[in-house]
Amino acid sequence: MKKLEEYKSGNYIKVDDYKAFTPSKINEDWVWNDSELNTLLAKANLELGILNGYASQIPNIDIYIQMHVKIEANKSSRIEGTRTTIDEDLSDILDINPEKRDDWREVQNYVEAVNYGFKRINEIPISSRLIKELHAILLKEVRGEHKNPGEYRKSQNWIGGSRPSNAVYVPPIPSIVSECLSDLEKFINNLKINTPDLIKIAIIHYQFESIHPFLDGNGRTGRIIIPLYLMSRGLINKPYFYISDYIEKNKNAYYDFLSRVRTNNDMISWIKFFLEATIETSRNARVKFERVVEFTNLMNREVINLPGKPDNILKIIDVLYNEPKISRKKLYELSGLKSSTYNNIVNNLIKNRIVSETTGYSRNQIIVFDKYISLFE
Repeated sequence: MKKLEEYKSGNYIKVDDYKAFTPSKINEDWVWNDSELNTLLAKANLELGILNGYASQIPNIDIYIQMHVKIEANKSSRIEGTRTTIDEDLSDILDINPEKRDDWREVQNYVEAVNYGFKRINEIPISSRLIKELHAILLKEVRGEHKNPGEYRKSQNWIGGSRPSNAVYVPPIPSIVSECLSDLEKFINNLKINTPDLIKIAIIHYQFESIHPFLDGNGRTGRIIIPLYLMSRGLINKPYFYISDYIEKNKNAYYDFLSRVRTNNDMISWIKFFLEATIETSRNARVKFERVVEFTNLMNREVINLPGKPDNILKIIDVLYNEPKISRKKLYELSGLKSSTYNNIVNNLIKNRIVSETTGYSRNQIIVFDKYISLFE
């Protein structure tokens, strides 16, 4: 066993006119004496457990999770510099300003990668294979598509600055990336150690970002690994835990704490930051789901007073839960209803301000479930 108080982050290798960082190995059974860390760990486990228990009681939660994933995709991508709004991310690419289409595509890729990851985690463990598959999805058809999607780097990268010699941080040299990742993968899947899972995933995230194994997309890939790990260890049952919103709001602190691990061997402060993120993220997710449950119950009551069969109306509402901004034509196709029945219901939904139509056109209309979208923003 090793104490976190005695953690040594690694060392620097001199390369030409710069120094590249080599993180120390982490596949150990970690313990500590810090009482504040124990308190935060207990609170984080409690809040995550409450969220998991509450979410488990929600019927049809998979419908609502998709909106949760889309918001996460927006927040995570914004950390990396994309500037699309939630409204734009929910729109069709043809409705997006051409200057923002790369940003839009990056967000859509993130949604696809998250959904793929949570399906794949039931088939294979978190491993280089899965991480590469996620990365390939994240970088397809976007600005990073020429930076070896799905492949670990074979050249030096850096963070900040115009070159390694003036960079804020230079990750490991390419020749040792595989060795670093091998140790990380062993730690991820080591079931013989007793380090609590929330402590483990905090260390895992730091280590992955320090290795920076890809030429691009490391931040997004690293953030996807967090809920995947929690789900693989049974801490959450569904993909509804994401810390990107917390990180975006505390971006400077996030980078500072990661940096302090490398410069001051201060792993404990980083873990405390991560646990605080876990506590707030769990609480916020639970509040959102509480609002969703309240809202869906309201919808179920309101459809009774609308013209038409409640079951048919709910078929349309259920589509809107999954795609709250959608063309009228696509909504019709997904509803499975007859044309006359469908049009009568949608017209009544608009008339009663349950949904809105945003174009003002008689054709090619866009239907927006505004009130539902606002629950997640």
